[in-house]
Amino acid sequence: MDDDAEPHAPPSMLDRIDLILDAVEEAGFLTLSGVMERTGLARSTAHRLLTQMERRKWLFRVGTNYELGVRLFGLGTTGLRTHWFYQRAMPTLSWLQLQTGYIVHLTYLDGADAVCWEKLGSGRFQWEVPTRIGTHRPAHTTAGGKALLALQPDDYLRGLEPLESLTPDSVTSATALRAELDEVRKRGYAVDRGESLPGVGCFGTTVSAASDDSSTARRTSAAISVCVPLTELDTRLIPILLAAKKRIAQHMRVNPMIETADDD
Repeated sequence: MDDDAEPHAPPSMLDRIDLILDAVEEAGFLTLSGVMERTGLARSTAHRLLTQMERRKWLFRVGTNYELGVRLFGLGTTGLRTHWFYQRAMPTLSWLQLQTGYIVHLTYLDGADAVCWEKLGSGRFQWEVPTRIGTHRPAHTTAGGKALLALQPDDYLRGLEPLESLTPDSVTSATALRAELDEVRKRGYAVDRGESLPGVGCFGTTVSAASDDSSTARRTSAAISVCVPLTELDTRLIPILLAAKKRIAQHMRVNPMIETADDD
């Protein structure tokens, strides 16, 4: 099939992009063939648009599958809350919040920022952590963000410079940040000591989709963190956080986007 064989396809590029977004949102994730089947677009057209949408972060690709991308997540919660990863992680996030009694975040990495995917917790301390779904914070200032940055290559980290300062405790030295990320890799969790919000401390760690096989590109989808008053940043929270990480990993052993991939 070529572009000339699309008698019923919308004439404008925006309409075609809208068709693709609607199809991916409805299905959760689709391959190139799936997009063609649901939209009626020719293979060359669909492939070209998928490539451009992935480049602009409107879509995210895993193997041969495409799902909604991070740029769309801040526009609403529908895609966030129907995402397969979110649905599998939520029971454990609720457990983590009940076990600790503090604010729990699920975050993902978008360029230099850690973006709030979900926030659980209530009470007085909630108002000292003014985050909400879609909130962006410089990744190097947050526990979840640092946990995710620890998995990125050096050229990615160089792209963060100069490092923004949100509080007097924010790390602004690239050398100091790299040293801290080395520690994060060794111990398996990151710490925020009032670096993003004054008086707020957090422990954070990554949660992964599918196996920990390093050959799986961008296998880590998000990070979880527990945020507490800085005076209550107790290391006894760390085993609970890591137990939550293990629970989520058990539910993420099979990434449906990889398992259903075809030969597109």
